[in-house]
Amino acid sequence: MNEWSPDTRRALRAFLRAVALADPLQRELARRYGVALGDFHALRLLRDMGEVAISRLGAALDVKPSSATKLVDRLEAAGLVDRGADPADRRVTTLRLTPRALEALGDRALFQSSDLVRRVERLTPGERLQLATLLERLVERGAEEDAEQETVAEAPAARRASSTDRDVSSAAAAAAEIAR
Repeated sequence: MNEWSPDTRRALRAFLRAVALADPLQRELARRYGVALGDFHALRLLRDMGEVAISRLGAALDVKPSSATKLVDRLEAAGLVDRGADPADRRVTTLRLTPRALEALGDRALFQSSDLVRRVERLTPGERLQLATLLERLVERGAEEDAEQETVAEAPAARRASSTDRDVSSAAAAAAEIAR
């Protein structure tokens, strides 16, 4: 059995305890808007991109078309996006945010009242920068390792993040949205 060093155990324990701080915010987002914290990033991208094809959203999220479709299915079921047809090419399905999605994106009070945000705000500016730097490095290293493991046959194709990386990246992006 591969034993972890005390430093690794401490880092994992601290990270998991920190991730747990997002649980109440996650539950409240699900209760109010039917959206997961990780999916919030997709809503922000759609807001910034305007009405776009599902394929463009998927590319912006760096996910497979099937994953983008499943995400859109969830967002549509929650009443957060509407599908339409591109007037120039009826075969292309476009997406646009609903008023409910805009309400969710504008619900600053939900984020500002969260324990997670309050705790991050209590850190000094230097501590917040250090936290952000370390978390970004954690996410980037996972993506780098995945890229290194691609086979030669997959090399010309665009890199696809693992679902874990996407979840972490989406959560990181949601955290960035919270910080705005």
